[in-house]
Order: sequence, then structure tokens, then C-alpha cells
Amino acid sequence: MHRIHFTADDVARVRVAPTLGPMAETLFSLHALRGRTEEAMFGAWRRRVRGGLDSRSAVLAAITPARKPAFDMVFLAGPSRDLAESAETFLASPRQAVRAELDFYAGQHSRVPAALAGLVDTLAVRREVLSTVDAYHRAAIGPHWTGIRAHLDAERARRGAILLDRGIDGLLSGLHPKIRWTPPTLHVDCGDRFDADFTLDGRGLLLVSSFFLRAPSVMYDPRNPADCIVIYPAALGVDHAAGIWTAGTSTQALANLLGRTRASVLTAIADGVTTTGALARSLDVSSAAISQHTTVLREAGLITTRRHHNNVLHNPTRTGLTLLDRDHTHPTT
Repeated sequence: MHRIHFTADDVARVRVAPTLGPMAETLFSLHALRGRTEEAMFGAWRRRVRGGLDSRSAVLAAITPARKPAFDMVFLAGPSRDLAESAETFLASPRQAVRAELDFYAGQHSRVPAALAGLVDTLAVRREVLSTVDAYHRAAIGPHWTGIRAHLDAERARRGAILLDRGIDGLLSGLHPKIRWTPPTLHVDCGDRFDADFTLDGRGLLLVSSFFLRAPSVMYDPRNPADCIVIYPAALGVDHAAGIWTAGTSTQALANLLGRTRASVLTAIADGVTTTGALARSLDVSSAAISQHTTVLREAGLITTRRHHNNVLHNPTRTGLTLLDRDHTHPTT
């Protein structure tokens, strides 16, 4: 059990982020790939990805062995908006930080796998590990990333609504069955044998959702444990997961019809990313470009647009959902 102790300043500084980025979710997905749990949500994806793994999968197995803990490459790569930024951070990670992670890994598994042994001192080994992770991302995560990111953005919006309606107590009490809020302490059951206490020292706490992690986790720097992050599973239904896997397989055909960015905009709107600003952040394009694309989609009868207070909200039409091969109901988290 991990216990995170809050002061009044910490409560006032709770923040919610949708994701740590595509590198983190790619690495988290290795846990889901190894397991057999929640087959209804991940079974089709597992079978497809496992069938395409090549000999380099030994590196992936070294990063995430069958028995926890994994090599914490997520911590070393850091949060980011894209794989390139995470790769740069990982390549520049101080030798002491990499050695500390490998020492912890060796302490739990008796040894460091050969595929990871040179990470401390050899840049070529770091590049080889990154190359393997990148190839895995392109095969397993990339085709579905737009839907995954849209789902995580919608999850953040839902948590924001809970915060507005029920306050911090409501937010922290409803994150996950294995996360328990008994003020002033947040208890996080990470499903491992480690027991730890964290004092935030007025820094507050960052809450981050994950699509692939289905149990909560606490990520922190052992040299500075006050600066920790709680990663919690995003709410995910079987139908929505199936829609993400199906949408990923038809992305290229839709892109050929509408253009890649416009297809991504329509898909994100169907996945619940409704405002111009959220679409711009999710797809990493300007708000002006989003406005141009939504104008075309609206004129084609694929979306509707309305203003709510200071926000412009977009929703898919029946025609838009049919084009995406989605059910004619707006998806919810």
C-alpha cells in the first residue's frame, strides 16, 4: 500500500492530466499485452499484436518481465507530447538515474537482462532499445493512438466535471476501487508488495489517466519522493474499446477519403473530444487549423457545431458516425 499525505496546500494544488504521452502508453501496453485479464476489452488487440511480434520482442520482455516490477523506462523518458521528445529525454538520462533503475530491477529479479545491461554507459544500446519500442509502437499503438488519446482527453474532462460538481473529495474518492481517500491521506493499492509513505510538502499531486494500465500506480523519483504522480485506469467499456480497435484498422481508408488530419478530427470528435481547443491539443495542430477542418466537416454534414458559453462544441452526425462505422449514439466514458 502506498500512502500519500496531504496538507491544505496540497489539496489546493491537485491537477489532472489526460496522459503521460504516447511513449508511456506504449510501455504501459506491454503489461496488457502480457496478461490475460479483461479479455473482452483487450483480447482482439492482443491476438493481432502478438501475431506480429518478431525476434526483437526479447527487448520488450526484458523491459516488462512476467513478474513485476518492470524496468521503469516511463520514468526515465518522462511525460511528453510525442515519441521523439521522450526519446530525447531517455537518451539524455543521467547515468546515475539509469543505474538506479537497473539496480532496483536487479534487486527484484536477481539480474539485469543482457538487452538492458549496457543502458548506463552505451548510447548505442539506448538507441537500440528505443528503436525496438518505436517499432512496437508503430505496429501496436500507432494505428489506434487517435482514439486512445481522445478517450483519455474525455476521461480528463469527466474528472473535471466531477471536481466542479463534488469538489476534491468527490474527485479523489471516485478515481478507482483500489484508491481510497481518507482525508488527509490517499491510499493507493498498486497490487505489489511494496509499502511506502509520501509527504507532498505543499507541491500538490498530479493525477494522470492511463488507457492500458488497469491497476493504479505511483510514479516517483526515489531521490525526491515528494514529487510523485498517481496513475489511475481510465474508465473503459467493452464497446468503446472495440470501437477504438475497429477505428484503428480503418484509419488509412478514411484518411484517403478526407485527408489525414481531417479524418483524425472527425474520429476525435466521435470519441468525445468536443471543443476546438481540446481537438487542437489532442492532435497537436493549431486552433485555426481545427476551425478550418471543422468548417469543412460541418458543411459536408459530418458534424454539428454549437456554442456553449465560451466554448464551441462539435458533435458527429449520423452520417459522420456511419462513415466511421460507429454505432449511432455518441460514445461516453
